[in-house]
Amino acid sequence: MFDPVITSKKVPHVGHSLVRGLFLLVPLVFLLSGCGGGGGSAPSSPTPPSGGGPSTPPAEEAQGLLIQIADRTELAERAKQGFESFLTNAYEDPALRSGADDLAGGPVAAESQDSASDFETGATDSGDGGESDGGSGLPTETVSFTGTYTLEAKVDEYDVVKYNGERLFIAPTRGMDCCFVFEDTVVIDDDGGEGLETEGDEDGASSEGASTDENPDEPPVRGIRVLVTDPNTASVSDEALIPVADDQSVEGLYITSSSLIALTSTAWWGRHGSNFSLPERWTGQSVGVEIYDLEDNYSTQTQFRIEGSLVNSRRTEAGVTLITRHTPDIEGFNFYPTTPEEESSNANLLADLDADEVLPRIELNDTVITPLTPDDCYVINPDDESAPEAYGHPTLTTMVRLNADTGEVEDALCLMEPVDGIYMTPEALYLTQTLYETGTEETLIHQFNISGSAEYAGSARVEGGLFLYGNRDYRINARDGYLRAVTTSWRDDADDWLDHTLYVLSPAEDEPVLELVAQLPNEARPDELGKPNEDLYGVRFIGNRAYLVTFERIDPLYVLDLTDPADPLIAGSVEVPGFSNFLHPVSDAILMGLGQTDTGLTKIEFFDVSEITLPVSLGALALDNSLAYSYSPAEWDRRAFTYWRRQADQHRMTVPVEGYLGDGSWEYLTRLYLFELNNPADPSTFTLTSPGFLTLNQRDSIEGIWGEKRAILHEEAVFWTIGQTVLSSLWDNPQNTTVTPPP
Repeated sequence: MFDPVITSKKVPHVGHSLVRGLFLLVPLVFLLSGCGGGGGSAPSSPTPPSGGGPSTPPAEEAQGLLIQIADRTELAERAKQGFESFLTNAYEDPALRSGADDLAGGPVAAESQDSASDFETGATDSGDGGESDGGSGLPTETVSFTGTYTLEAKVDEYDVVKYNGERLFIAPTRGMDCCFVFEDTVVIDDDGGEGLETEGDEDGASSEGASTDENPDEPPVRGIRVLVTDPNTASVSDEALIPVADDQSVEGLYITSSSLIALTSTAWWGRHGSNFSLPERWTGQSVGVEIYDLEDNYSTQTQFRIEGSLVNSRRTEAGVTLITRHTPDIEGFNFYPTTPEEESSNANLLADLDADEVLPRIELNDTVITPLTPDDCYVINPDDESAPEAYGHPTLTTMVRLNADTGEVEDALCLMEPVDGIYMTPEALYLTQTLYETGTEETLIHQFNISGSAEYAGSARVEGGLFLYGNRDYRINARDGYLRAVTTSWRDDADDWLDHTLYVLSPAEDEPVLELVAQLPNEARPDELGKPNEDLYGVRFIGNRAYLVTFERIDPLYVLDLTDPADPLIAGSVEVPGFSNFLHPVSDAILMGLGQTDTGLTKIEFFDVSEITLPVSLGALALDNSLAYSYSPAEWDRRAFTYWRRQADQHRMTVPVEGYLGDGSWEYLTRLYLFELNNPADPSTFTLTSPGFLTLNQRDSIEGIWGEKRAILHEEAVFWTIGQTVLSSLWDNPQNTTVTPPP
């Protein structure tokens, strides 16, 4: 074991000695460009054609910013309006004109995804199904193994790896472009992972877990890998490979007590950017849900299909919720006409558009079903005072909730407006839309209650952009009937380009409106969130607190007191070198930040937040000085981070790090650092120790080194998946690592 590398000392600076390849930080002045939450371009909202829009609803009915479509005729007319709006504006915005993509790249074969898979929720970190205290996000029960790290309690997130304590289920690499096949199981030797040895019989025969492919020239069969684990020996063995069609990408998995649920798609969209506003990118795609029986050799129980592309998904006690996007696929339609003939052809095609062509086709076990009807769809009410000048879009954002056992649709809705952000709790779904009408970004937030049948609760229009970069859904949080959100606005002020604002919203009692309860800064509390020109990086809402990390040259951590929703305030702050992209609650008294140093290395830092008015750094740790440059995938994808509240006085966590060796070779490698957090509830006795790390080098030629990384802890075993490769070791001996390549 390492000696303690961080000790609790209530001083705002870092101290203590160097520790076995890991070093504590000195003051930082480095600014990492291209990260944070400051902005980014996006297409302008389309202008509606003249004469469009529904009739005004009866005055006696309370109406909000969104209204339901009345019938099939209005559905078709609204879809036509959306297409016409896009065509009107397609040449007014450079991003639309070029089909540019600032972050995504359309339907692509990608190997990794930004987390959130974009806009996600979900918060037990001790394992699937763990309980939360209902406020802080800290589980009150422990289990013997970990699962997917999530943001919201009781909201599971789909992931490329799932574990039920007996079996690992690993989705195939996105993009269908793997793989390197090993002839033998590989064992990392005891020199810290600087070389590899093969483990096999004396005659060269493959050992257990090795490839049995007789023809190495043929690509391996793609499928969901199923491995049986033995936590006592930290070993795995292949049990099955559930086939996946060549034209399907497995976006992620869920697991229940009886079923494995796979979300498939014919396209993967990556991060949301300007592509999100390009309707042609959402045509001709299909999303599937495959439910396999765990008790019957993984036989297929249910097949669900919906036209469109997968944007996001969550699983709650109510079922599996899919968020998809679909543009009606009109044969011959040209999204970028350049001649009068093409424009005339488009007009003729739109004139014949029928409601049946607008809604996505949905099938259950190869039978067409119609759970989504025109009156399940919502559009902008142009008479609402918050209505944007431009409205209507040809792409439908659809929510369907499936029974996790049968795949039957239990609820559905759609929104025929631009959507660029999604956040979900067990009780509500929030869809957001960015506007560019006033010279700065604004955001529309629409709330739908989903604990029963989906019901529109109201909308709000706030200044600033909400979902921009990194772990974007950390900027929005619902608690006790209030929605809290932090936006960022660009200003035409060289002395202070960025303003950050906290909004507190709540549904009105007598109309579908999200009322503004409070915002910060305000006249009574004018202090800004962040110093001039500081961008917003890590954000985390925990109970009645919010933690914000801003950065330009130094890293202030702000603690906001949200106890009184009508009067939020900055309770305290502390300045430390560097910045944190990802914040994690170790306990009610200790907060951890994961980010970067001024020399381009990954760092972790711990803060004593027991006194809300006086947050204090307990120390920081760089990972590590043998690397010339490094970063952690967990800075942007929380699912790459593993945290286990193993015992009340001892937690464990893993942090993946990738980078280049600083010995002149510039060899690329990936490591999984193991840490024990002792006395995590008491800053005065808190210490951090580590047995070391698992590592994999580029020269080992393992296909998984570039794949998505997940870590599972089970008793004393560590199972680390990279793509479909599995590295395993016992906790106290990570230098002795067994590598099990794909079958």
